[in-house]
Amino acid sequence: MKTNKALMKTQRKSLDEKLRAFVKARAELRPKAGWIRALREALGMTTSQLAERMGIQQSGVTLMEKREVEKKVTLETLERAAKALNCELVYALVPRENLEKIVDEQAARAAKRILARTLHTMRLETQEVGAAESSLHERELATELKNKLDRRLWGTR
Repeated sequence: MKTNKALMKTQRKSLDEKLRAFVKARAELRPKAGWIRALREALGMTTSQLAERMGIQQSGVTLMEKREVEKKVTLETLERAAKALNCELVYALVPRENLEKIVDEQAARAAKRILARTLHTMRLETQEVGAAESSLHERELATELKNKLDRRLWGTR
C-alpha cells in the first residue's frame, strides 16, 4: 500500500487539534480506588446494585474494581461499567507533545544514528569531517527522513 505523505502530515495536524481537548485530562489523576468505584460511591450505589445493572454477580464488581486499580481491566468491561453508571467511556492516547514535534525529534535521532556509522568509517579512513559539517548533514538527513517519511525514521538499526 502506497502512503500519501501529504495526507499523513494533514492527519497529524488534524489529530493534534482533536487531542488538544484531552491534554487537560492528561493531568487529572485516576482515583486511587479507580474510576468505577469512585463513581459508584459518589452515586451512592452498592456493588450489588452495580452488579445487577451490569447483569453480573456482586463479586464480579469487586473483581472489576480491583482489576481497574491494577490496570488489568478491559475496555469492554469499562464500557459496560460506564453504561451501568450512566457514564460514557472516553478513550484516547494523548501524545506527550504535538505529533509534529514527535516526528521532528525522531527524525533528528534517526539521522544521528544513521550518520554515526558513516562518520565512524570516515574517521577510520582519516576522512573525518568537522562538527559543523556533521551537524549540517544530520539536519539535512533529518529533514529528508521526515519529508519522505522514510522507513528508517522509526527503525532501530
